[in-house]
Amino acid sequence: IASATLATSCLEKYPEYAIPADKAINTLEELDQAAIGVYDAFKSGALYSGYLTLLPDIQCDMVYAVNGYTNTFGDVWRWEILATNAQIEAVYGSLYSVIGNCNFLLDNAAKLKPTLTNDTELDRLEMYCGEAYFARALAYSELIKLYCVDYKSDDEAKNELGVVLKTKYYENQPIKRASLYDSYQLVLSDLD
Repeated sequence: IASATLATSCLEKYPEYAIPADKAINTLEELDQAAIGVYDAFKSGALYSGYLTLLPDIQCDMVYAVNGYTNTFGDVWRWEILATNAQIEAVYGSLYSVIGNCNFLLDNAAKLKPTLTNDTELDRLEMYCGEAYFARALAYSELIKLYCVDYKSDDEAKNELGVVLKTKYYENQPIKRASLYDSYQLVLSDLD
């Protein structure tokens, strides 16, 4: 009983150097670090330096299978793609990681804005927010391009499935796919 009590009491403590997410950003310098985190998420091996560029090249016959190839991407080359494909999951997860980082920055920027005292600080805040909105729009546009049907008309898009739209980091709502129309509207509003 004593070991069970000891084990459960440790679960309520943060690691020594951890900062709770709701207390993480209190200055513009910390917001700058969050912006660097957004760019760092784009460096994932599943995105622009990896599967996101490689897999479409394989599918459009820019890569050919030859005798002795290891069949590493054979399922993608043959268009036998299942929901359990690890490379496809990595792209999907990495794009939502970018979106999560953007939402974290934007939520904390809203909290930080009332504490700023001059135009230079407000301009920096606006710059970081603009970068986050653009990065989120880019990530959502990639998700739409990869995981949704083509956009034909507004009427059709309102009845087609889009992607899961998350615009807040601290949001506790059910995860469900929005319409294709609403997905594109979020991308356009982020770009505005």
